[in-house]
Amino acid sequence: MGGTWWARLRALHRDEEGGLLEYGMVFAFIALPLIFLFDKLFDVLSDYFGMMAFFVTWPFI
Repeated sequence: MGGTWWARLRALHRDEEGGLLEYGMVFAFIALPLIFLFDKLFDVLSDYFGMMAFFVTWPFI
């Protein structure tokens, strides 16, 4: 199972045994950072001055 990382990822995607690992990788690399990002965003929006700063600057983010 050599080749590039893309070929290995496609082989993992086709393999039913790798399905759980693939779901775990998606959760680890996409869902967890989004959870932490929304947690930070909630902290900012729960602060009155942070909320004003966010609503003034969000088009430039």
